[in-house]
Amino acid sequence: MLQHGPVGCQASRHFQLNVPKLPLPCEPLEYQKSFRFDRLLRTGGFAVSPKSDRHPRQSPVVAMAVPPAVVQSTNPADVSSSSKTLGEVVVVGAGPAGCLLAHYLLRRGFFVHLFDKRAGAPSSPQHDGNGSDQQFYARRDPRSYNILLTSRAVKAFQGAGLEVPPNLLNQLVGSCTHLPNGKKRKFDYSNEPGLLSFGVSRNALVAWLQCSLHERYSNLKTYFEYELKSVDTTTNKASFRLSSKNFFSPKPDLVEVKYDLLVGADGVNSAVRSEMIHLDSTATSSFKKKSKPLELDFQPSSDVYKSFYVNPEVAKKSPLFEDHNRVQSWPAMNIIVTGMADGSFWGGSKNKQLMNASSAHEVEILLRGSAPELFELLLEDNPNFCEDFLKQPAISFGGAVTLSRFNHENILVIGDAAHAMFPSYGTGCNVALEDCLLLDQILEESIPVQGDISFVEVAKEFSKRRVEDAHAIVRMNTTQELFPRGFFGILQVMLFTSLRKLAPSIFKPIAYQQLWSDTRFRQIELQKRTENTLFFGMLLVLALLVIAALLFAFGIQPKFKISPS
Repeated sequence: MLQHGPVGCQASRHFQLNVPKLPLPCEPLEYQKSFRFDRLLRTGGFAVSPKSDRHPRQSPVVAMAVPPAVVQSTNPADVSSSSKTLGEVVVVGAGPAGCLLAHYLLRRGFFVHLFDKRAGAPSSPQHDGNGSDQQFYARRDPRSYNILLTSRAVKAFQGAGLEVPPNLLNQLVGSCTHLPNGKKRKFDYSNEPGLLSFGVSRNALVAWLQCSLHERYSNLKTYFEYELKSVDTTTNKASFRLSSKNFFSPKPDLVEVKYDLLVGADGVNSAVRSEMIHLDSTATSSFKKKSKPLELDFQPSSDVYKSFYVNPEVAKKSPLFEDHNRVQSWPAMNIIVTGMADGSFWGGSKNKQLMNASSAHEVEILLRGSAPELFELLLEDNPNFCEDFLKQPAISFGGAVTLSRFNHENILVIGDAAHAMFPSYGTGCNVALEDCLLLDQILEESIPVQGDISFVEVAKEFSKRRVEDAHAIVRMNTTQELFPRGFFGILQVMLFTSLRKLAPSIFKPIAYQQLWSDTRFRQIELQKRTENTLFFGMLLVLALLVIAALLFAFGIQPKFKISPS
C-alpha cells in the first residue's frame, strides 16, 4: 500500500511577488520570528534584511523586494568573482536545498558558484496579462512531484529571511481514503501549534528560489547544464563539463572553479558523494588514521511511479474538490492525489499493474474499476489520458542512503546526497532544508574576529552534529515504524492521543506527529520506543489484572503464599 502521510501538493501555476500577509495559526516562540523584505540593504555585496515587528498570526509569505536583477552570464567564464568575500563556496545542485543554502551563504557574504546539470528557471516571471503569473515549468512535467513543508522547512526558510509565497502553498488538514465500496474515510491531522503541513510543488519551489537568488544577489554565479567531472583537493579546484552537447551554445565545454568549501546538494545519485568516497579511499594512511572510513549503505527502491495532473478549471468542478485540502488516496491502486494552491490536482501511482500495463485499454480497465471518479476527472482534463499515461516513462523512487560521515576535508554533502530516504513520511525535503539551517549556524560560530575560516573544521562539525539525526530518520522511513499497524497500533495511537488531551502538560504529541515539529529525529525515535514500552507494559498489567479477576471469580486460589519476613 502506498503510504500517505501529509504529503505536499504540486505544480502551482501562480508565482506572485509582493503578496499581502495572510493569517497563520500561532506557532511556538522559535517560529514566531519573521522576516520581511520591504527594503533590502546592500552591504558588502550581500543582502541584509531588517527584522519586522512580530505578528501573532502570520502566513508563511515573503513580500519580495525587487532590486536590480542580476543576470547570469551566457558564458560563465566571463564573470569574475568578488574578492571582498568571506570565501568562495561551490554548491552542486540547484534544487530546494542547494538554492536555500546559496541564500544563507550569500547573506553571510560568501561568493557562491551554483551548479546544476539541468536547465535553470527563467530569470523573471512571465505574465499572462490577467494579473497572474505563468508557471515556470511544464504543468505535466513527470520529473516534478508533491512535497510537504512542515515547521522544519518554515523555520529553515525564516532563518534565511525567506517565507514561501502563499500562492505556492496549500495547507493540508488531513487525509481522505476512497474505499472500494464508494465510501470515504477521513482523518484529521493535528492542529496543535507548530505541527503545520503545507503542500507545495517541487518545481514551483525551486523556480521561486532560483529567481529570488538572481533578483537579490550580485555575489553569485550560476552554471546550469553543468555536471561535476572531478575534484582536485591539492589545489581545491572542481572541474565541470556540459551535461548536454549543443554546438550552438556559447558556453564552454569545461569550467574549472576554485573553492574554499565544496557542498554537494545533488540528490540521491550524488556525483559529489561519489567523488568524496573515491578521494577517501585513495587518501594517505596518515589521513585515514585521523578519520573513520567513509562508508556508504545504499538501498535502492524497487518501486517506480507515474504522475498525472488535472488543471484548476476542471478540478474545481469535480466532486473531489471538496477534499482539495486533504491528501486523497485510492489504496486499491496505490494512488495519491493532492490539491495545489491554484486549485489543480497532482497525483501519481506506483501500482505494479498500472506500471506494467501494455495498452491504453488496460489502463482504462484498471482505473475505471478501482478509482472511477478519479478516472472520469482525468479523462475530462485529457481525453487521451490513457495513451499519454502509457507513454510516460516510469520514475524510480530512488533509495535510502546511509553515509558514515558527511565530509571529506573541506567537502561535504547535504540533503539526499547525504541521507536520501524512502518517501514514507514526506520528510525528505524538510530534512534537507534543515541541513542548510544547521550549516549556517556552524558557519556563524566559525567566523573568526581575525583570520580565515577553517572550512575543514566546518565540514567536520556539520557531520558530527548531523549524522545521528540523519541516520535516525532514514531508519524510521525504511522501517515505517511510526505508522500505526494493525489493531494494536491503532489502539496505541488512540490511547496516547487521548492521554495528550487529558494531560497535555505531561504527555507530548505522539512520535508520528513530532515529525511535523522541529524535534530532533533521534529524540523522536527514542520517544517511539518509549511509547511502545509503555503501551505493551500497560497491556501486560491489564492482562494480569483480568486473569486475577477471573481466577477469583471462579474461586481459584493461588497456590503460592508469601511468608512474612
